[in-house]
Amino acid sequence: MTVGPILVTGAGGFVCSEVALALHRAGTDVVAVDRVFDAATTARLSEVRCIEGHLQQVLAAGAIPAVSGVIHGAAITASPQRLGISCAAHIRRNTDMLTTTLDFAREAGADRFLYLSSMGVFATDDVPSPEGRFTEATQPTATGPYCAAKRAGELLTASAAEPGFTSLSLRLGNIFGAHEAMRESRQHLCLVSRMINEARASSVITVQTPKVAREWAWLPDLAATIARLVADLPAIGPRVLHAGTPPVLTDLDVARAIADRLPGTTIRLASPPHDRVRLPMANGVSSIFDDAGWTGVEDALDLLIPAEVAQ
Repeated sequence: MTVGPILVTGAGGFVCSEVALALHRAGTDVVAVDRVFDAATTARLSEVRCIEGHLQQVLAAGAIPAVSGVIHGAAITASPQRLGISCAAHIRRNTDMLTTTLDFAREAGADRFLYLSSMGVFATDDVPSPEGRFTEATQPTATGPYCAAKRAGELLTASAAEPGFTSLSLRLGNIFGAHEAMRESRQHLCLVSRMINEARASSVITVQTPKVAREWAWLPDLAATIARLVADLPAIGPRVLHAGTPPVLTDLDVARAIADRLPGTTIRLASPPHDRVRLPMANGVSSIFDDAGWTGVEDALDLLIPAEVAQ
């Protein structure tokens, strides 16, 4: 195994900042890179080496001479329309960041590369498993620019593997946790955070799709398992994995659980017809995520809502 830190790209963001912390807590040397680290994230990562700047420029500057592995989470998830760029430019920016980081990983001596992909590769009418979830066996067909970049990224990551260099793509689903914030490249919050914010601002939660069921991964559980995964990345097996089989709740049940913890909150149901939403994700391939030990949504909300109120 190569001696050196784990590089985490996109480490100023919601998910990868927690991944960087999980690696640090596990005793791993970490280099965290992002275009911008806000003050709150900088404080949380105070014991982690953080480098701020555009990814390609940071990697070309020679400030990171050697790494043992890479977790590539840097991505533009905001739509091309919101950013005022073309679909082609959106795809290019995402794939350029990936290919630059793959090339850097090989030059810096890394023997492991984990690409964080997304549920966004799936369309609502893709064919689920017999259990009614999207697994690794489900063929993704979504065609938007972000979806296309993620699917292309999975292929590029798999194609970069060679003797002495193991690569794997990990698809993430719905995630919730503390410290979530919008940024230029990610101009939305998860549904749980949006519901909490609406309840705190107006004492109302509007549920647009009451019967929709979604998987919900508690971010500290996810990050800790990713840290374990990258420590011993499997060299044999599928090149794309799903990040476990987290608990599933309907949107209405999530709203009720939040309302129970924020007294005086009223739930308002949107009138039908309701939008279709993709089915929950699960892993159909045995992996370290079999032992993720997911925190239940209601137990996690007991931790999250006091933290939200304190902010």
